[in-house]
Amino acid sequence: MARARRSRAHIVLLLPAFVFYTAFWMLPALAALASSFTQWNGISFASLQWVGLDNYLHLFADRFFWGALRNNAVFYVVVLIAIVGLGTVYALILNARPRGHTIFSTIFFIPIVLSSVVIGLLFTQMLSPTVGLVGPLLEGLGFAHLSSQQWLGDRSTALPMVMIVYVWRELGFAILLLLAGLQTIPNEYLEAARIDGATPWGITRYITLPLLRPVMTVVIVLVTTNAFLLFDLVIVMTNGGPFHASEVLSVLMYNEAFLKGDPGYATAIAVMLFGIVLLASVIQLLIAGGRRKSQ
Repeated sequence: MARARRSRAHIVLLLPAFVFYTAFWMLPALAALASSFTQWNGISFASLQWVGLDNYLHLFADRFFWGALRNNAVFYVVVLIAIVGLGTVYALILNARPRGHTIFSTIFFIPIVLSSVVIGLLFTQMLSPTVGLVGPLLEGLGFAHLSSQQWLGDRSTALPMVMIVYVWRELGFAILLLLAGLQTIPNEYLEAARIDGATPWGITRYITLPLLRPVMTVVIVLVTTNAFLLFDLVIVMTNGGPFHASEVLSVLMYNEAFLKGDPGYATAIAVMLFGIVLLASVIQLLIAGGRRKSQ
């Protein structure tokens, strides 16, 4: 009898979360999936037409989709290596508590609390060849030929500039997670290694980094999700240009839905984006699980 009452209590406590999750995630996701098989103007349901797989067939033949996917893939690989690599190095340094580590920690964490739109506008002004600070700074350093460079208006530099700003914005959060993971490593392991004569590099390579892998896996999955869902910085800084050079899948989806008025095709892109993020995350979790089993 008491067990039945506890079960009912659990159901009652879980019911609000279940209703909220169903109403605001599951139902919109299913509606988006159904919309990807239709064509309509997004306003009147009288224009709704079932087109089956036409949107997906169009998607696989769309060179702009493949261009956005390539930009997303390049962006993801570069920022993943930069954030995980730099985040690990800086977390190891800050974990040693050098002089001034509190100041440096604050500097790294400031971008976390800033709006992405504000960051995008700030760096857009800084990179401007007419009113920005980057041009005069490069000229003062002896790089006068780069002082008038159109950093956000050049096909070869637009996406790299967005990458740099994105890494600057996200690095502090990665450092925060990795630093928290380092502080959970028992000091007994490190002290035993020092007594046995292990070098600092040996301790880092064979003790610290292996024990840090679970947290590193979380960081990798978060970077994967956020990198493929990148939208705000691109819209503010380049709007996907010049000539689609920095257009990513989320920006393409936005343009198709709100500028070209084709929500059905836009939701097909959204479904593909969801599948890509899910597949990449699952692969990373499987790799991390395989490593733990082999140890």
